[in-house]
Amino acid sequence: MVKVLLTNVVVHNNPSKFSSNFKFEIQFECLEQLMHELEFKLIYVGSAETCEHDQVLDVVVIDAVPAGTYKFLFEAPPPDRNKIPVDDVVGVTVVLVKGMYRDHEFVRVGYYVLNEYDDPELKENPPTKPDFDKLSRNIAVGDPRVTTFPINWGENPDSVPFPPLSEEDQQMMVNAMQSVSVENDDDIVNQFDSSLNDNFTSITTNTFDDLSMANTKITETTTAITVMESSGDVFQTTAA
Repeated sequence: MVKVLLTNVVVHNNPSKFSSNFKFEIQFECLEQLMHELEFKLIYVGSAETCEHDQVLDVVVIDAVPAGTYKFLFEAPPPDRNKIPVDDVVGVTVVLVKGMYRDHEFVRVGYYVLNEYDDPELKENPPTKPDFDKLSRNIAVGDPRVTTFPINWGENPDSVPFPPLSEEDQQMMVNAMQSVSVENDDDIVNQFDSSLNDNFTSITTNTFDDLSMANTKITETTTAITVMESSGDVFQTTAA
């Protein structure tokens, strides 16, 4: 049976400078007591050509929690500019939020990201060497791609890793995904120009999935968070 459902994602600090931190407010529902930690990863896709340039920006580890609804602010640093191919700095890319349990991915939320210059002259004639200080970042909060994966939530490692979902679990996932609201806290209406729409075609749904399937070689920064009533980072919002 499914034990964790992602119920809400709010994108903060958007649009922003390229060098600004990413901020995602994530809410999830735990349907029953967990015996192991949850992990949430934020991954920046550095190139549409290969996953070798993917960067794990940060990892949040949440201690096993009882049934209930929880939320936390996932803040991560911007990608390492030196690890992004020069030709892929400006334009459209992807950022992924992944939910993991016992090293298995159970949910993924992906967003298109537009990196561009604010200065019209630089837009028209971009410098050969990217000027990161003048780049802005705009996350397409209105067009998230949500994917769920069936995993083995049980405690028996010898059981079938990916058992077929029951009709109850399938309906529960459908209802949860339909209720996910992805909001911009500043209520900014993201009006991307025609160049963004043109670039969207270069990142297909298949690329969206393929870019993140391989294990990245980037060193992960892990932040451990203990869920307690007094915690200001992760807290229970309602009892189950």
